[in-house]
Amino acid sequence: MEKTVDSDHEHSKLSIERRTRVTVEDDDDPVLDAQAAHVDLASLKLAKDGHTILVPQPTSNPDDPLNWSWRKKNLMLFVVALTGFLADFTSAAGVPLIQVQGVEWGLDPNVVNYAGNLNVAFLGIGGIFWAIVCSFWGRLPVMFWSTLLGAICVLVTAVTNDFQVYYAFRTLTGFFLSSYQVVGLACIKDSFFFHEHARKIGIWVNFFILSPYLSPLFAYFILEGTGGNSPFGGNWRAVLWLVFAIVCMDLVLVLLFADETYYNRSIPVESQPSRGSRMMRMLGIWQLRNSSYFPSGWACCVRIVSVLFKPVMIPGLLFYMLVFMWAIGINITSSILFLTPAPAGYGFAPLSVGYIYFTPIVGALLGELFGHFFNDYVAKRYVRTHAGVFHPEARLIATYVAAALMIPGLVAVGQALGFHESVGIVIIGWGMYVCGVMIASVIISAYLMEAYPQRAAEVSGLLNFFRSIGGFQVGYYQMQWGQEMGFDKSFGIQAGIVAAAMVIVIILQVFGRKLRGVKSA
Repeated sequence: MEKTVDSDHEHSKLSIERRTRVTVEDDDDPVLDAQAAHVDLASLKLAKDGHTILVPQPTSNPDDPLNWSWRKKNLMLFVVALTGFLADFTSAAGVPLIQVQGVEWGLDPNVVNYAGNLNVAFLGIGGIFWAIVCSFWGRLPVMFWSTLLGAICVLVTAVTNDFQVYYAFRTLTGFFLSSYQVVGLACIKDSFFFHEHARKIGIWVNFFILSPYLSPLFAYFILEGTGGNSPFGGNWRAVLWLVFAIVCMDLVLVLLFADETYYNRSIPVESQPSRGSRMMRMLGIWQLRNSSYFPSGWACCVRIVSVLFKPVMIPGLLFYMLVFMWAIGINITSSILFLTPAPAGYGFAPLSVGYIYFTPIVGALLGELFGHFFNDYVAKRYVRTHAGVFHPEARLIATYVAAALMIPGLVAVGQALGFHESVGIVIIGWGMYVCGVMIASVIISAYLMEAYPQRAAEVSGLLNFFRSIGGFQVGYYQMQWGQEMGFDKSFGIQAGIVAAAMVIVIILQVFGRKLRGVKSA
């Protein structure tokens, strides 16, 4: 009997050692709590609370990003989040401009909006490209070069007088600046421990969820201030000069504070190459000189395809697309109807529309505030009641809170726009929906990254692609759909699609662990 107990103890110990080693594999869910696991883990490094296991275990190398100071890690997180902010900020800045640009170029506003639609599509396409490049060339050169090239593209759109040139460079802007809507998740995985992921992902996601609402807010204020007697506002180029300034500000922060977060944990500390100067890492020269330190370009291409067909990836990606895509729809519909003169629209001045854009901003901030504490609570409670082991499916419970906000939010917006009800109803519904989207975005990003921890860049690239492609296609039919069927019905269908998407969550909760083929403890 004593022999059996010892055998069980050894099996448990070996299982925990496997789950807390320097490299955590995709088929292992980690042990996070030493006390709940009831095993002697004296050889493992713990967090300051004395019982949370650091996963992955940091090496003794000071160049290991897990060993960076709190200040360096969080300053890098801010730069990463701000760089991710740029993509949707520059993209959505074009939405308030389409009316005044249509007047200047003699084009239907819907035609002008095609440049915005293609920009959104290339946010997704670019994300796939940068997910591959950052894996074989490193995170830092992608951050520097994509931001620099994105700044040049924004500059061209601000100075051109030709719609075709504007169209082309708006598209390229989306391609280049999409990089850190993708690479940001990989940087968080590189620099922070498992138990920190949800909070840090929340900060990163909050930046790019806020971005498509902040730029229209600023844009409408600028159009109102420069508009003269025009009902649609005035100097659209001034808006793009603001965008250019913010991109340049981020580029300066990259030059001052950013560093390479990629660290190959399969290589022993004594065999790690010298990191050289930060400028060489930023330009990508160090990475090229140490190309064997990174996977090959072909391997990275194969990897992103293989990740797509991992068992829980397509359901998770489909869920995210179905709940997020309507954020683009509300943005487009509201922007047009608020400016359209009564009785077809609300006939608001650009300044009034600008103030309305505080609504989704507040919604996103409330979603981050809720998730910042609730996600940690869920994880800690689950670990305490499951022998110290954390299964990513535990996070999905928060999506029910998200759905409880998104579904009635969409219905409220549709009813208000369809029956020309008070704009206050639109504000409440829009805020509820964006709050729910914020919660859902953090949860699905954390879930898929934790399900496949060795593929963070690829997971993020695919999340961004599905999100962007969903938003891209909505831009082509959202207004026509609402005008022909009625906005009450079109938004009601959208709410129904979000409700149906929750079936995917139930399937992942019940079968996700089995589908992932997680090894038993």
